[in-house]
Amino acid sequence: MKPRLPLIALILIAVGGGSVWYYNQPEQKISRVVDQFIGAVEYDSTKLRSRDDVHEAVRATTRESIKLKVSELPFNIQVPDEMAFNTLCSRLDLLHNMTSEREFKSLEQEVKVIKDKAQLTRIAEITMAAPLQERKTEAWKLVFDLELKEDWKITAIRARRHQ
Repeated sequence: MKPRLPLIALILIAVGGGSVWYYNQPEQKISRVVDQFIGAVEYDSTKLRSRDDVHEAVRATTRESIKLKVSELPFNIQVPDEMAFNTLCSRLDLLHNMTSEREFKSLEQEVKVIKDKAQLTRIAEITMAAPLQERKTEAWKLVFDLELKEDWKITAIRARRHQ
């Protein structure tokens, strides 16, 4: 029985060390930043309890000002080329007031990292619904540019419908 105990301890240490190593890889950190930002857009009330929580999630994941390029928005909605933090939060508040459901389902993802810059490309099915209206689901290609200073932060977002 005693020879098994050191073997089990060695396996647990190896698995724990591997998990910590994997968790701290740049690709994993970048993916978590984008997931946190998308969570703020979805405003899943089980994770984010208030608008302040949403704003804090946006602050934690983006630079003070981010560049945006979104094509083919419904209802001819115009989006500025660059948004400051307060404007971005105001737009998210408006989106949350206008829609009753927002869900992003990731279909495919690719991360490219070069030194202190990264790009995450995600194909996602985005479902949105307004109160008393039907749900609408579309596939979108989302490209997030990120930069590493102290932490990874989103600096730009490009989005377009995916065929």
